[in-house]
Amino acid sequence: MRVDLYPELINILDSARALLSGRSVFLWRGENEPDPVGISLSFKPVIAEKIVHRNLDRNACVACDRRISYKKEQFTFTKPLHPYLILIHNDFLGPRAAFYNDAAENSLFEKMFETVLGFHPKTALVRELLRCHFSKEDTGAQSYVANCLQHVRKDLAQGEIRGIIIVGKAATFLFPDKNELMAKQNSVFEWQGLPTVLCPGPNRLTYMREKNFPVEQINAERKNIYDTLVMVKDKIIGGV
Repeated sequence: MRVDLYPELINILDSARALLSGRSVFLWRGENEPDPVGISLSFKPVIAEKIVHRNLDRNACVACDRRISYKKEQFTFTKPLHPYLILIHNDFLGPRAAFYNDAAENSLFEKMFETVLGFHPKTALVRELLRCHFSKEDTGAQSYVANCLQHVRKDLAQGEIRGIIIVGKAATFLFPDKNELMAKQNSVFEWQGLPTVLCPGPNRLTYMREKNFPVEQINAERKNIYDTLVMVKDKIIGGV
């Protein structure tokens, strides 16, 4: 069983779903054939525990029964040179990805941290909030987010972490209430007993560039990221 290929299969199914729902292709359909849009393209395998132990890291978590596969290197630990935890989210994290599966997003992520904070993200502890791949329907489910918090707390203890940066979509999973999420933006707050900041993710900026948003909107988003990381530098890194 090639469980490592599950994310790629799901990506194909999601692309097919988007193609059909967008009606961006012309479909010939026989009179008695079902509408392709109505065909379920969901994929929700349950990996048996014996498969986990035989094919995957024996230290991997088995808390979530509807996990599809594990994101790479999320259950191994190396103490970071800079004691800060950076929580991110990738819907799909392939075996050749660095921090983000999308090369443009990854490049921007690395550049914005190096430029403002003065160190490469790899010298801190960068973790996926969700340590496993889930189906589109299950991604972000609060019960699974709660299960993953045990790994966050373990990272905090092992890494002697002094501050937390929650990036992009990871923040929406941790704080699903929009009012609470907005209240925590542009501020340092305590979470898991440590100073924490929410930082916009690189995906929004890359999307705006790809879609040729007005320059002033792109610059405003870039400044928002810059200002947030300056706050991290001044109030978390400089404040401990």
